[in-house]
Amino acid sequence: MNTRSLYSQFHRQLQTFSSLQLTAIANAVTERAWPNFALFCEITEFGESAELRHCLDMLWDFVAGLQSSKNFERLLERLDEQSPSPDDFDIFGVEPALDFTVGLHCTINCAMKASVDEAASALTVSLSTIGKFIKYAEAEDLNGTELSQYIENHELYQVQLDFIHELITMISDQPTPSKALSKELKIFSANDCISQLGISVD
Repeated sequence: MNTRSLYSQFHRQLQTFSSLQLTAIANAVTERAWPNFALFCEITEFGESAELRHCLDMLWDFVAGLQSSKNFERLLERLDEQSPSPDDFDIFGVEPALDFTVGLHCTINCAMKASVDEAASALTVSLSTIGKFIKYAEAEDLNGTELSQYIENHELYQVQLDFIHELITMISDQPTPSKALSKELKIFSANDCISQLGISVD
């Protein structure tokens, strides 16, 4: 899995997107990663997951035109406090949990100021999380091209790619705030609370 190539591809696809569209697509892939963070917090008793759930919901309100980005600096402060360090945990779950916070950071930055870089990073991270998981769970002995091919052909990876492509299509003709779009994207992205790794908190 070539993350640099993925990033470049997404960067090209998002060039014409508005701040709201960039926020919407970044929040959508981050929403799908939410169970990874929530389950990690539940298992390790780390942090206050409700704080970051609130951040996600505020960003959906922003997409709906119900929330100003003026106070989003406060969200970044909350996020910094609730981001786990891999050095502090001896379980794989810290990696997807940390990736969730990285995606949320990208989304907040998109809301504060239009950034194709941040949105492309959020999309790339969502796939990188899958790559790490597959390496850990199924392909520990693979490396290089062999590992990349294994990941890129994996069902989890292909499903996430399809999800991202559908998101881009859904959002591409919606440059202004929309309550209906925000609601639709939130439900679609939440995926019945099953993450891109197949993890559920229910």
